[in-house]
Amino acid sequence: MVATVVAQEGKGWNMHDVRAFNLKCESCGKEIEELPFLPLTSSRPVYCRDCNSKRPAGKKKGGAKRPKRRRR
Repeated sequence: MVATVVAQEGKGWNMHDVRAFNLKCESCGKEIEELPFLPLTSSRPVYCRDCNSKRPAGKKKGGAKRPKRRRR
């Protein structure tokens, strides 16, 4: 599936049209149409803008942890 990038002026990021993925908010079940990232797997929960803003600050960290690269 290909997602369309929708530019958000003045926000500092690009929103991706993810309607083709049929994503639902983990908290409220609302259909998600745009995300600031492309979901690579369906195993991680996604949240709508409203529910994400209500989540505790420590829970908003996204993405998988990557090991630090060793310098040569």
